[in-house]
Amino acid sequence: MIKKLKVGLLIAVLSLAVGVGSAFAADLTFNTNTTLTVNGNDYFIGTGSTATSVVVDGTTATFVVPASSTLTLISTGRHTLSNDGGLTAVCTNTESTLTITGAATVIVTPSTTACGAISGGGGGGGGGGGSIPPVTPPVTPPVVSPGCSGGNVYNTSTGALCMSSVAQAAIAGCDNRTSGFSITTGGSCVGNIVSAAATSYNFGTKTLKNGSRGDAVMELQRFLNQVLNLGLVVDGKLGPKTIAVIKKWQKDNGLVVDGLIGPKTKAKMNASVQ
Repeated sequence: MIKKLKVGLLIAVLSLAVGVGSAFAADLTFNTNTTLTVNGNDYFIGTGSTATSVVVDGTTATFVVPASSTLTLISTGRHTLSNDGGLTAVCTNTESTLTITGAATVIVTPSTTACGAISGGGGGGGGGGGSIPPVTPPVTPPVVSPGCSGGNVYNTSTGALCMSSVAQAAIAGCDNRTSGFSITTGGSCVGNIVSAAATSYNFGTKTLKNGSRGDAVMELQRFLNQVLNLGLVVDGKLGPKTIAVIKKWQKDNGLVVDGLIGPKTKAKMNASVQ
């Protein structure tokens, strides 16, 4: 059974009748949660609480708690239980609770502002309160351009660097690997981001020319995409249009304009990205 205390009513030990400004005639122990209305809002005096007097006056409630006794005031609306006793209310997901330990006289001025995530107690108030779980914003997955999946440094379709296409960080313990597992966390290295740009390219040992094919040609295409932003398809096939670009690059860099990618041209290319 829940008793109810409102302004204009007084609870005494034997009869429940007192007006505003009145007090309990003797110490009273509350055997059930008892409703207390302050400023139009309902609060509860917790079961087992003891008070010499409880006085409601408009927006405040004054509690006189005898020595070696306690009184708990509960707000199921999680209202802030401000008071002049320097006491800290315990705030949980469902309620706020203020504990007054006697001998003490404390004036409580509740506010309808919801309490925050409070832990610990102060000045003899309730301690070790729960906390409200933080709101975690939804995680938006990074946008991965075609050809940049699987942790590729270069787009397999265009040869462009994938760093600008996928917003993610390097995986600790994976170094420059994009397969296997991290030596630090044991997690997968798939999706690991390695160095933002190659510092050298493996153009192979053979001279590349019109009609050449293979991995060395793919490196050449990646180089041209990085340096000249050509957007070439990295397919490992060297054709006449790319040779024309090579000749212009050789001319601009003081090399023999022959369209052959030999040792001197390869060295100049790698030196240009150091």
